[in-house]
Amino acid sequence: MNKPTTQSQRLKDDNLMQYAEQIITNMREAVTIYPEPVPGLDTIETALIDFRLSATEAAYRDGRAVRIRKDKKKQLEYLLSELAKYVDTVANKDANLILASGFALPKGAQSYAGPVPKATHLVAEPQQVGSRRIKLKVDRWKGARMYRFDSRKKGEAEWSTQFCSKSTCILEGLEMFEEYEFRASYVGINPEPNYSAVVSSYVV
Repeated sequence: MNKPTTQSQRLKDDNLMQYAEQIITNMREAVTIYPEPVPGLDTIETALIDFRLSATEAAYRDGRAVRIRKDKKKQLEYLLSELAKYVDTVANKDANLILASGFALPKGAQSYAGPVPKATHLVAEPQQVGSRRIKLKVDRWKGARMYRFDSRKKGEAEWSTQFCSKSTCILEGLEMFEEYEFRASYVGINPEPNYSAVVSSYVV
């Protein structure tokens, strides 16, 4: 599931400051997507400044300064977690909108946000004689929302497209004893296809 993550438990102080700055900058640039952030970006920026100053003071190992730094860090983390809820509501699990906010995606989800990988191991299997059907199979990919299968008679330029919810698909109504070419692509968050190698088969 795509949700913005604060990453705060894994970030050191300097990295948390950089992450907060990135979110503030991106959210201000994405004002048309996120017009009314809650909490406000000025509030988060003030908390970031306070945390940065407290971290500088705590560098001298003064016990009171260290406690203040911890409190300021918790406050910044809390504000970021509340902002993440706002982003999650507006983005509605759309990975590209989440990334536009400056927030990161959970590990694993981010790998599905970019271009889809090339579809692999496409196989075309003729079905029963007289059926005029071809069964197409391709390797599964976890990030696939759909599977795209294209076909054309050998020698023709135009491809016909069929979308299937599974990595196996039956193409029907093909011309008997004709040789066809096939290719496949995963359909992910990024809709741009990345086709497999073309395979051929005769229809019976």
